[in-house]
Amino acid sequence: MLSINDVVLPSPHSLSVKITPKTGSTQYNTRGQLLQDGVQEKRTVEIVWVRLTQDDLSLLAGQLNPGGFFTCNYPDPLKGQTEITCRLSGQQATVYHYQPAAPLWADVKLILEEQ
Repeated sequence: MLSINDVVLPSPHSLSVKITPKTGSTQYNTRGQLLQDGVQEKRTVEIVWVRLTQDDLSLLAGQLNPGGFFTCNYPDPLKGQTEITCRLSGQQATVYHYQPAAPLWADVKLILEEQ
């Protein structure tokens, strides 16, 4: 299940998770051993929908808080279903068909970065 701020989103075409280790300072001690302060894993979640209606895109956009943080619940490859606090770091959408009421959207992509 994929949700943002507890609002269930349409099933995506693809969802990828990039896990990056973030370290504090690193230095060598007098024995020549490399030491580092704290290591955390931070995730970047990229979600892609091939097609979305205007209503679905509006629902999605209503959950995103530009410049702020929100919760995202998604399937994580290492932890299983998990929730992170994240921000929107990129987005993209292309109109693929105009209808009289509203356009249909293609290749909608969100990039979410863990806090």
